[in-house]
Amino acid sequence: MLKKLFLTILGIIIVYASVAFAIKSGLGVLPVDAAITSISDVIGMKIGTFTMLFHGCFFIGQIIIEKKNFQKIQILQLLYITLGGSVLNFFLYVVLAGMPPITFYPLRLLITISAQIAIAFGCTLVLETRLIRTPMEGCIQLIADRIGMTMGRLRQIIDVVLVLISVTLTLLCHTDWALREGTIIAAILFGPAMDFWKKRCFSQKEQLQEQ
Repeated sequence: MLKKLFLTILGIIIVYASVAFAIKSGLGVLPVDAAITSISDVIGMKIGTFTMLFHGCFFIGQIIIEKKNFQKIQILQLLYITLGGSVLNFFLYVVLAGMPPITFYPLRLLITISAQIAIAFGCTLVLETRLIRTPMEGCIQLIADRIGMTMGRLRQIIDVVLVLISVTLTLLCHTDWALREGTIIAAILFGPAMDFWKKRCFSQKEQLQEQ
């Protein structure tokens, strides 16, 4: 159990530290991060803080849907939410705050690609540890099961909505574009990178067992 908790925490830190670098590169992020970034800019809230509120809504959604069937271990999703948002704020507003703007495009591209590969590793670590669900994906899966839709299809619809939100806020409120070529890179790299890390680091014999 302690080993699973440690690896889950490590995965969360890797994910959100990498998201900070992806945002800092300025070449675009995944739809969910783009929507969070755009909304945060409009309301004047730190990105990590709004990330907590955003994913917290999905956590509450799971509780509402499952009611008495909600497993107590899933309360640890609060760790994912609070630690993730705190790590994101720390890297964005402390570690990377003093970094001068990156103008060399190949370097920005390298940071974007490296960040997405690292995010995929962190997500794989959290999922393969199998201690908790991630708030957003967990809630989407529950909703999909109840409305007779695949999780992938519902997530796709939600991503489209998030893209529209980000684009609308950018055009109306003149925030920086969070959807750029990096978004396409992430869409291409993320899934295959997760498959790579799963195959490379988590063979059937290496699946974590209850301690």
